[in-house]
Amino acid sequence: MINPNFSKLVFGRAIGNAGDSIYMIAMNWFILKLTDSALWIGIMNAAIVLPGILLFLFGSTIDKHSKRRLLVAVEFSQLVVVVLLIVALLAHVKLAGVYVILVFIAALFGSLAYPIQDALVPLIVKKDELVQAQEYMSIAYKGTDYVFNALSGFLIGLLSVLGILIADAVTFVVTVLTFNRIKVHEPHHRPAETSEPYFQQVLVGFKIISKNRLLGLLTFSSAVLNFFFGGLNTYVVLFGRHFGGSIYYGILESMSAVGTLVGMTLLYRSLKRLSVRVAYLIGNLGCTIFMFLTVVAFNQFWAFAVVYLGSFIFLGLTQVYETPMIQASVAADQLGKVMTSFYTLVSITLPLGSIAFAYLADRFDLRLFLFLFGVFDAVVFLLFALSRSFRRVDDLQL
Repeated sequence: MINPNFSKLVFGRAIGNAGDSIYMIAMNWFILKLTDSALWIGIMNAAIVLPGILLFLFGSTIDKHSKRRLLVAVEFSQLVVVVLLIVALLAHVKLAGVYVILVFIAALFGSLAYPIQDALVPLIVKKDELVQAQEYMSIAYKGTDYVFNALSGFLIGLLSVLGILIADAVTFVVTVLTFNRIKVHEPHHRPAETSEPYFQQVLVGFKIISKNRLLGLLTFSSAVLNFFFGGLNTYVVLFGRHFGGSIYYGILESMSAVGTLVGMTLLYRSLKRLSVRVAYLIGNLGCTIFMFLTVVAFNQFWAFAVVYLGSFIFLGLTQVYETPMIQASVAADQLGKVMTSFYTLVSITLPLGSIAFAYLADRFDLRLFLFLFGVFDAVVFLLFALSRSFRRVDDLQL
């Protein structure tokens, strides 16, 4: 690990994400048992997703205050909400809206942890260690998500929803204590008073992204990619049905998880000697080739599964580089605003993609979706390959 303080950040994030992964799924299961309504499941999932769209409202606050203290505060706030959920369960509260509101608040604090961490990392590690740091953070984010999402059904049956929430409260206690032990030098200055209206302050991040061509390109590609991933969340279920049932759906979900982790670790490490620009272009080109190959292999499951895995391996490689490029391109006192604006823009398109492609699912062949995904990947590859601003990305000295 890069240094002891960064190790604490990674450990705390991994523990916190493990708890989050299980309890969000547990609450979906609980709300289904409580209401026996698919509508309420949709409302619960909306409560989990919507906070990401609101993050830009908090960018100025992140930049003005201690990132470490804010990180401890949002984790402690999630602990308080989970305790309230436990109390509601023990009190046999039957109002679904109460649980939805509490989950929304918890999800808001949980979403805030990501831009706060992204703003904190450059204060803990050196500039040329940002990409390596992102590799570890990606494993802490996604690795624990994938593992505990896979185990969630078993754990809910073993511990019950109440047991899951109690275990989740314990993970937040560990996370708070771990983050509180991080030692980082942050400027102790009082934020300058400004007459600028608050609404204009929260828009600063969007303005920085729009004026910086590299940031604009990264944001555009991530936002549209999330639009397609919103569709993929629907289509992967249909792929499973096409091949014969839920077991095939489960295998494809596992392939995407394993592929992303392999790309973030093994492929990234094998290409570390290459420049950031070349490695990132290889990732985009690999995504393009393998996504088009899924169309060709669509009638044979294992051939399809292998190339599907390949597309996620190269996707995982690109994800290691994206956040460090943003971190290295933005001044430290503006990073909170930019990261929250970035997360807001890429969060909006995920539910839009889910709705749009769910509507279109019965109206065209499943292979057309894969082909369109491949076309988008090809366009992204060409945009980055031809971008003048991206040609200078190695000047960031990541």
